[in-house]
Amino acid sequence: MPSLSLNRRDPWWESDGPAARRARRRRKLVSTAAFAAAVAAVGASAFAWSIQLGVAATIGIHAALPFG
Repeated sequence: MPSLSLNRRDPWWESDGPAARRARRRRKLVSTAAFAAAVAAVGASAFAWSIQLGVAATIGIHAALPFG
């Protein structure tokens, strides 16, 4: 059964070779960067929609999108 703890530790970390550890670190870095890019894209999309719908103007952001 998987643990729900945030402090998870791979029990085989010490027995894996340096290439396996490097690959695991790289995979973790790439997945974190992809998640950050996705969150930024959702935020930018929400901001663009708030400008388009006029919601941004109510909080003092007066901008116009170059399309629509």
